[in-house]
Amino acid sequence: MKGSLIALLFTSVAYAAPEIILAPVDHLYVPEGFDSNDSVEVVVTGTFPNTCFSRNNVAVNVKGDIIDIKVTAIAPDERAASGERFCPQVLVPFKEVIGLGNLQGGEYEIRVNEEGAKKVKDTLFVHEATSNSVDDNIYASLDYVEKKTNQDYVLHGWKYSNCLEMKEIQVVSNNKDTLSILPVMKTVSEHCPMKGMPVAYPVKLNFDSLKMKQPLLHVRTMDGKSINSIVNLEQR
Repeated sequence: MKGSLIALLFTSVAYAAPEIILAPVDHLYVPEGFDSNDSVEVVVTGTFPNTCFSRNNVAVNVKGDIIDIKVTAIAPDERAASGERFCPQVLVPFKEVIGLGNLQGGEYEIRVNEEGAKKVKDTLFVHEATSNSVDDNIYASLDYVEKKTNQDYVLHGWKYSNCLEMKEIQVVSNNKDTLSILPVMKTVSEHCPMKGMPVAYPVKLNFDSLKMKQPLLHVRTMDGKSINSIVNLEQR
């Protein structure tokens, strides 16, 4: 009976719900090369001050040529402030890959956490598509990017049929902070039997056109989405 009473007392303690705040964002990556038949994506990064913060949600509002993005986080509850919960003071980087969906051709202003103390903004240009298809190209099915050196990388993924072969790997720079990598496939046969096999495509990258030492590699994939890897060129 005494043990049950103690357990009841402990379980009845109520704490305030964690606070939802605007996340401390610090950079917005806007890849180049989107068409009006693409699913547009951008990447936002930031840093939490300790391990008790966590990602929460992203809300996107497109109105005309203005794209407002609200990135929120979960702040520590009152136990952290009172010392009941230990929060190691370690900087925790975070990354949000944000889908903007299908956009008409034109220039857009992207504003992230416009009402927050930390906010970022940039310009997105969407080209008019040259066809009505979902995408002008078929891209490789990829899972991740492996860094060998600061210039040498490998795209790892799967080839689902021998009717598709790699045609070329296009690299498009936004001349700021992002290289868009487009692994374009070509059809070599109308007969496409399923045959899953792992593949690896080496690619050599030149970052001279970029101004950041932590650029984004935005790699388009067959499913209409992308792989987004931030690399540190100061680490060899």
